[in-house]
Amino acid sequence: MQHRLSCYLSVLLGLFSTAVSNGEKISFNEQVRPILSRHCIACHGPDEDDRQAGLRLDTFEGATEDFGGYAAVVPGDPDASEILVRILTDDDDIRMPPSDHAERLSKTDAETLRTWIKQGADYETHWSFRVPQIADVPSEIRTADHRVVDYWIDQKLTSVGLSRNDRAKPHALVRRLSLDLTGLPPVAHPQPIQSAIQQYLTVPTADRFADLADQLMQTPAFAEHWAAMWLDLARYADTVGYSGDEHRDMWPWRDWLIASILENKSYREMSIEMIAGDLLPDATIDQKLATAFHRNTLSNNEGGTNDEEFRTVAIKDRLSTTLNTWMGITIRCAECHSHKYDPISHAEYYQLLDYFNQSLDADRRDEHPKLPVPPRRDLELAKTLERKLPALRDAVASQPIIWTSRQPSELKGQSGSTLERLDDNSILATGNNPSYETYEATFELPPGQSVRAIRLEAIPHLKHDGKVGRSGDGGFILSQIWLTKHQNGVDGKVSFKDAEADFHQPNHHPRTAIKESVESGLRNQGWAVRHPVTGYTGHHEAVFELAEPLDGAVATSFTVSLRHDSPWVQLNMGCFRISTTDVENAAERYRNGDLDADRIELRKWETIAAERVRVPVMEEMPIDKKRETFVMLGGNYLSHGEKVAAKLPDAFVSQSDDFENNRLGLAKWIFDASNPLTARVAVNRYWARLIGVGLVETEEDFGTQGTPPSHPQLLDFLAVQFQKEGWDVRRLLKTIVMSESYQQSQIANADALEIDPRNRFLSRGPRIRLQAEVVRDQALSVAGLMSDKLFGPPVYPPSPIKRVVNAFTGGMTWQESTGEDRYRRAIYTYLKRSAPHPLFETFDMSSRDVCSLRRLRTNTPLQSFMTLNDVTFIEAARGLANLMLAQTSQSESVKKSDSISNSKLNDLDEMVRFGLCRALFIDEAPEEQVDVLAELYLQCQQRYQGNLSDAAEFVGQSVDVKTLNEEQNEDLIRQASMTVVANVILNLDAVLNN
Repeated sequence: MQHRLSCYLSVLLGLFSTAVSNGEKISFNEQVRPILSRHCIACHGPDEDDRQAGLRLDTFEGATEDFGGYAAVVPGDPDASEILVRILTDDDDIRMPPSDHAERLSKTDAETLRTWIKQGADYETHWSFRVPQIADVPSEIRTADHRVVDYWIDQKLTSVGLSRNDRAKPHALVRRLSLDLTGLPPVAHPQPIQSAIQQYLTVPTADRFADLADQLMQTPAFAEHWAAMWLDLARYADTVGYSGDEHRDMWPWRDWLIASILENKSYREMSIEMIAGDLLPDATIDQKLATAFHRNTLSNNEGGTNDEEFRTVAIKDRLSTTLNTWMGITIRCAECHSHKYDPISHAEYYQLLDYFNQSLDADRRDEHPKLPVPPRRDLELAKTLERKLPALRDAVASQPIIWTSRQPSELKGQSGSTLERLDDNSILATGNNPSYETYEATFELPPGQSVRAIRLEAIPHLKHDGKVGRSGDGGFILSQIWLTKHQNGVDGKVSFKDAEADFHQPNHHPRTAIKESVESGLRNQGWAVRHPVTGYTGHHEAVFELAEPLDGAVATSFTVSLRHDSPWVQLNMGCFRISTTDVENAAERYRNGDLDADRIELRKWETIAAERVRVPVMEEMPIDKKRETFVMLGGNYLSHGEKVAAKLPDAFVSQSDDFENNRLGLAKWIFDASNPLTARVAVNRYWARLIGVGLVETEEDFGTQGTPPSHPQLLDFLAVQFQKEGWDVRRLLKTIVMSESYQQSQIANADALEIDPRNRFLSRGPRIRLQAEVVRDQALSVAGLMSDKLFGPPVYPPSPIKRVVNAFTGGMTWQESTGEDRYRRAIYTYLKRSAPHPLFETFDMSSRDVCSLRRLRTNTPLQSFMTLNDVTFIEAARGLANLMLAQTSQSESVKKSDSISNSKLNDLDEMVRFGLCRALFIDEAPEEQVDVLAELYLQCQQRYQGNLSDAAEFVGQSVDVKTLNEEQNEDLIRQASMTVVANVILNLDAVLNN
């Protein structure tokens, strides 16, 4: 049978052209490996448990192994190579790949294998697993890094019969550079950058372009824009995920990230801090905070779930994210068995997992460990604090004391809570947290003093995760409060007649808590303080006014009772303080803002100044409590195989390498000079953000199943230089943007479209649709609405989704931000995993459940509906319309009539030109566009003349149109008509693409 097949093979191969065998040397990596990867390696690769017939084709030793007189590959002898026999046979019983597994190899692929075997069947290490080396280039090219970029681009273009385009026009280049480096259009930048832009436009030299690039990369806008890429990698969100999807304070890590990019911290330093900042010697708060990168994993707080199961899911996610982010290799398939394509075995996966198995977190609801972090301040807020605090302190010091903090003489929790007095007279509840509880705090009232009202402060405490309550999410509901007077051995209840608070939830006003009788378990009963922004982390207070004064003419004491008896269990207050005053009408005066206003204002600003946000971070287990790590059979956390310890994969580490067996050692290995992947993956990612697609298109997979680089020599050059230059991201970006390849015009000729339809060879300038955040930020910037406020908690811009309901947690209400927070950059928008902002979801941003290495662009009608109709874009259109209308000195509105003057039409054309030039950043608007938009304006004007109500609604004015005079009617029509024109301008294809 074997002889017959060999003869048959000889005849069949004779039908193929032999030209290839006499031609160039076959490259294993470029020509052979892709064939084997597509058709053979899944069954004949690294996975020993699923390897068929004991045959391994991904190594030379495996392919040439003697199987009793024959081998799959016999170097130099294709006719004796069983692999070709099996590929070419018509016998379905022995054909490879099997007919039910894959299609037969093409004649071209079979001939490639035949020639490769004839030439000696040389195997090569996969291109990305070799340490990058700089290929030779002419000495005159090496004078500047960006010239080397152009050299390798030109080499590839020449090989396919193409050449680069000329440089784009100066205005187009400035817009491209501004959007690429900062995510904002040129009009958004402050005066110094506007000057640099004008200097370049006046005399467009390379030096002035370089100066503009340098200035853009030193702006906060640059840091905010490039932080968005890291948020995708870190799976950053403001909630924990899964069905409950509760709030999580992660935004200080986002601010750390922006600050690190702003100071141009090296890629290496920033990355090591994210992986293992807590393990660095004398780690700072910022270095510990950096590790929150890996606390962005999902956490399941649903009752009945197994914490160990979801802790295991989290650490597996951290391992996958780490290798994906920094080394561009997939590893999750090795969770259940050895990797089918890349050299990572099943055991090695769990050896790597051990690096993350020693972290202290364990999928607990409190998300311990947490780090109290002082938030970063934007400059304006810092100046305000510096100005306000001394003035308010002086004002309070000069005023009579209104409230007296009372020290409790006796404390009791009726259902078993432990109440403890702290040094500041606050009372901390610890120990058992009963389903329903009533606190009793007794105070002495010295003779001569009286009480007309009490102040109850709900104080966030670290013992309760920095929140005001003891429940799982940190809330409380005070169902009822009453006061008992103890005087002359007689107890008497004192009623309250009024109450007011600095904040309360809807339907949970403190006045409901002063009723004489309260039924158990009533909804909408009692004082509760869940804030739409700060949740349960804010310090709040309520004033309860007595129906009659409590007089201390003789020795008197009184007990304040706080009853927690809501429909939900364990909603008990965590820390509180009682103060008293003898001021009359205290609740009413508090409500009107004239009771102790300076103290309240001072407390607000001191709270801001001393604010600490508790952020989940990484922390190692104590050495004596380290967890044991086992191979999980089939990936099941309950099925233990052999015990393993932290160890790096053999394929990537030489025996002489020595790294600590913890996350810091892992981080050092990732950035060791011998690691072939890290620098390549990094420069490829930055290249992709500027050009639209990476030199390696599969950014997430540099393994054998990934796409090969379009320009391998260029990739290696950038990788080596990136390392040599200290992992300096700004320098890398400048190298790319200074290249003539980046600066090409976007015009594609017929040859380029045929030979290079996807622009993989860079035969023309990149042209790609703006990503979700930039689409929004650009519109607000062009409209003159964008806030430049840095840092801080997430904000809530307009969203069509007003209420999100989650299982078990009640969901959240999207309470829209006001003021400048409404128009902050998209990176600050609250991201709820189970309900991302519709704009971001529509424009392909990840929900951040898992690490996302690249966004795959879609093109759907929903995107047009969003940019035409969403409130944010309508508001942007209004803003742009106001700027356009301000361009004419004519006070009279333009009207469509037979007698319309040429001057008024010229004014209209001027306004339209201004809008087009501002949105597109062009020096001259095309006349045909001006004409079409001017005609649209006139049509809208005519329509709105008969429907003033629609005009008022479109421009956002709540007015009774019947009360407007003729001039006001004309202004309203004018504004509405121009808003329609602005809305169209902001939706032009040239605006939404770069």
